[in-house]
Amino acid sequence: MSIKTAVPYEAIQTAVYTLLNGNITGGVYDEVPAGAVHPYTTIDFLPDKEFEARNVKGRLVLLTLKVFSKDAGGKFECYNIMNEIVALMTASPLSMVGWREVWKTYRSGAPERMDKEAGINYQGTTTFLITVCKT
Repeated sequence: MSIKTAVPYEAIQTAVYTLLNGNITGGVYDEVPAGAVHPYTTIDFLPDKEFEARNVKGRLVLLTLKVFSKDAGGKFECYNIMNEIVALMTASPLSMVGWREVWKTYRSGAPERMDKEAGINYQGTTTFLITVCKT
């Protein structure tokens, strides 16, 4: 399989789930189960593109994590979980099967107030740029 057709989706999602689950406030989900208790974090889509620099060929991935919180914790609960995520994600390289992290950076964060009627009052979005190559 060439690097042009190899994609790191499963490896990155598994590594992120393993890193965050049990280490941040609330659950961590790919697909949120019915009856999930707030707060929780979801692993969003992982768009990627081919990357090559300094003789390293790989994939540049945009990782988006979304935090969902209710009024009981308010915006500060959302902020705190976002901080937990950034601290863990930037502390060390992700451990992935078949891939190696070359570079990772926190790109942006955006907490926002959501529709109170939906039962979710705050959504925080954190994004990271991650460059990986096949091992």
